[in-house]
Amino acid sequence: MRPESKELELEPAEPTPQAVVHQIFSNCIPETHVCKELLGEVLTQIGISKADADALLSVVNSGSSQVSYEDFVKFVFPPPKEQVVRRRRKMSKEVEEPFLISYFRRIFQKLVHRDDEGVTKKQLHEVLESFEMSLPGETAETADAVAHIFDEIDHNKDERICWDEFQKWLWRWNVQHDESEDAARSLFTFLDRNGDGTIDAQEMMDALMLLSDFECKNNHSSLAVTHAEAGQIIRDLDPDSSGGIEYHTFVEVLHASRKGHAHPSNERPHLVLNFDVNNTIVMLDSATGADSKGLIAMVLSNSAWGSIQYTDGLAVSWTCQHFELCTEQPKPGLQTYTEFVVLRNPFPDKKDFSEKTALRAANEKVKAQRRSDLWAFTDPGMPGEVFRHELEQMQEKLLLPEDVRGSNQAADAGLTSEAVQLLPSFLHFLRELKRQGRSFTLIFRTFGNDLPKLQKEIEALCQGWHPLFRKEDIVVLDGSDGLPDYRMQFGSVDSCGTFFRNPTADDHMALVMGSIEQPDSIEKGVEFWDDKEKVVTHEGVHQVFKHYTRLSSQKRTIALRDFYPGWAAVGSTSRGGKPVFLGRMDPGEHCIFFDDHIGPDDPHIVDPIDAHLWPRRFSSAQLFGVHLVRAQPLLSIRDRDYFVKCLEQCEAARMAKLERWHKLKCMVADLEGVRKVLSSFLYTAVPRQDATFRPWSGSRDVIRCQRVPTFAEEA
Repeated sequence: MRPESKELELEPAEPTPQAVVHQIFSNCIPETHVCKELLGEVLTQIGISKADADALLSVVNSGSSQVSYEDFVKFVFPPPKEQVVRRRRKMSKEVEEPFLISYFRRIFQKLVHRDDEGVTKKQLHEVLESFEMSLPGETAETADAVAHIFDEIDHNKDERICWDEFQKWLWRWNVQHDESEDAARSLFTFLDRNGDGTIDAQEMMDALMLLSDFECKNNHSSLAVTHAEAGQIIRDLDPDSSGGIEYHTFVEVLHASRKGHAHPSNERPHLVLNFDVNNTIVMLDSATGADSKGLIAMVLSNSAWGSIQYTDGLAVSWTCQHFELCTEQPKPGLQTYTEFVVLRNPFPDKKDFSEKTALRAANEKVKAQRRSDLWAFTDPGMPGEVFRHELEQMQEKLLLPEDVRGSNQAADAGLTSEAVQLLPSFLHFLRELKRQGRSFTLIFRTFGNDLPKLQKEIEALCQGWHPLFRKEDIVVLDGSDGLPDYRMQFGSVDSCGTFFRNPTADDHMALVMGSIEQPDSIEKGVEFWDDKEKVVTHEGVHQVFKHYTRLSSQKRTIALRDFYPGWAAVGSTSRGGKPVFLGRMDPGEHCIFFDDHIGPDDPHIVDPIDAHLWPRRFSSAQLFGVHLVRAQPLLSIRDRDYFVKCLEQCEAARMAKLERWHKLKCMVADLEGVRKVLSSFLYTAVPRQDATFRPWSGSRDVIRCQRVPTFAEEA
């Protein structure tokens, strides 16, 4: 008897998996093709749950109701193949199947309530024109393209086309097919066990780590992701930070990763730099009358950490527990003096007031008391007296050189006191951008009307004679060297403007260029500018986005005034805040917004709008540290290189995000690899890995951030 036969007799082996699959088909019908429904019943009979069986069958031979024995075996037990180097082809935004189909699908869902309702010519034209989305074909003009579509599709001439008709029209253009779409669909469908169109964050984490292990075993270690990278990918995919990942978002990120990684990593993008004014780059507040001493005291009070003592549930005193100033919580349980002042001076209950004017007056009284307490933080006998020396040092950082204080040169720059208006770190940052040859757009953003007060100082900096810098260290940004002119201009439709927002009326938005004048209430509406000369109004979010995009491409300084009544109308939440339009990832442009009110858990004062899927917004989890920066006056006053370092950190984070997305695309685009990994889950769910997904809300950035803003935003 041969040895292998003896082994079989002594230790009978379990049937091979291939034998089990063969038996399944033999039990169904002697044919080579089996109905999916019948095959699903057999799979459940051998112990596979119905959900797992349905998920498996949905990704095997998905184009037919029949499953062949050959296809089934190939999917579950893919044969080893020689590695084939596939020819790389350029993926076009216009003809990329995964993004194009899902993109227009979402557009139709936004425009109509039912698939059979259809969209009008005007609706389709407005979306295509404002989002600058091209269609397949030879026609360049949007209007001509839309007319051509309706000529081909609108057979009943009712001036509407439905989604099914439009999708068939897209397919007739032979839209290119990318294998990554099959792999992405396979992975997503398998993980979406309950069929609700979303993937659980932890399941996605486990799947990413298994795919990463697979790439390592196949000598593609450069595509492996760490636990931290996998967690960041999931946060990138989760717009609402709710732990649910949608298929369309998944495909959009794959599209963005292809587009983003196509550019060399050393190619520096055009920068779109949005800067809040008060308390971000200027330490003078005309709205409250605060000088640099009071404002710095407020900065210190929100950087000093201690414990709050309560009596009968009321905050009565604060004791410093950490004698080093810092912008994040040094130990669990500590709170800033600012937080104590806010708790001690709460706003009155709205229910106690029948008139808005009385409520407003009561709120203003509370704000005034808070400011008074915070301005006195370092005074003798106050809890922050120990930080008095730090306050004096920071005041010195804002002083002009002694030999130019009170000089004609300082007066010509609009500096009538002993201190600068614009932070030295900000002025230094602009000079460094010029030295580095960076392409950038500088946009000032403020609710207030004090932008003209900065004009002279900006002009002095651009012309190279700002009193803060010595004559031998001249850097010009006024265009005198043939390069872009960054001086601030007013009265021009290309260099200044104001937003109007009414979030309570279908989120109405307008951008009026040529003036920073605005109505004092929402009720006056856009009609406020009807009789104003030399202004141009861009009304509707799509038109605002289109013009904002044009402004963002210009190498110049732009002064934009945001609309405080709109922000206040929605309880000072981001939905009515300062709008900024962002795409998934544009490799040629990097937009950053600096504001002291931005939080890692909430944009708060900034409204980060998805540029292509209005009214969807991005969350702080997706943008913080890349596109949103919480300006920290404690650091920007102390460190001349603060804004330079912020830019470096944002650009490094942006490149890291591009690299993560590239790895995700490569892993998911490997259809064979995805199917090999999924085949190991035939009888089980995705096995739990060692890596645990940690939501952004549990991250260090969120847990240890300052709980209240340093300054109350004023109109």
